[in-house]
Amino acid sequence: MSNKDNNISRRGLLRGEWFKNIRERGLREIELEGEEEPAFQIRPASGGAARGKPFQHRPPHAVPESEFVAGCTKCDACIQACPPHAIYRAPESEGQLAGFPIIDPESQPCLMCDDLPCVPACEAGVLRFDAPVAMALAKVDTVACLAFNGTVCTVCAEHCPVENALTMEAGKPVIHDDICTGCGVCQYVCPAPGNAIILLESK
Repeated sequence: MSNKDNNISRRGLLRGEWFKNIRERGLREIELEGEEEPAFQIRPASGGAARGKPFQHRPPHAVPESEFVAGCTKCDACIQACPPHAIYRAPESEGQLAGFPIIDPESQPCLMCDDLPCVPACEAGVLRFDAPVAMALAKVDTVACLAFNGTVCTVCAEHCPVENALTMEAGKPVIHDDICTGCGVCQYVCPAPGNAIILLESK
């Protein structure tokens, strides 16, 4: 099965089907064991696109990176608890950071589940609700953004799962740093050539 088949299509995203499908199908995977595989089934991200990233995109509510690496046991509990399979083990190419849980929004973004099941699943305590929820900070590349270049486009704002994190002002997307969680959904759905969303390390 190709990478294109592994994740819901961008066309499906634009039709507004993605959130419901990813959530529901992910939760049904255990029930489907032993049955014929359905036409659409989410699978863990391959992780190949994580190489060369400027920072490690950890799951939501992760403790600071130094504490995370020191405390994470690589038990995979958060990976198994993630309904959309947005969390996976960093590949061997990451060297000493290989095996630690990571998110690659270009492959599968975090959907900011209402209950964030990955957090309570972490027995090592490197994901905990008293740590900041932000995984990264999204920025708009105005040179690449269609809305900043005369084309009507509201895709990122329509699909942002965090209320008021990304709004449209005068026909252009505005990301509110104090609300944005860096989930990566806006980057995933951006239809601009070359992608107009940049994810930076959250401070």
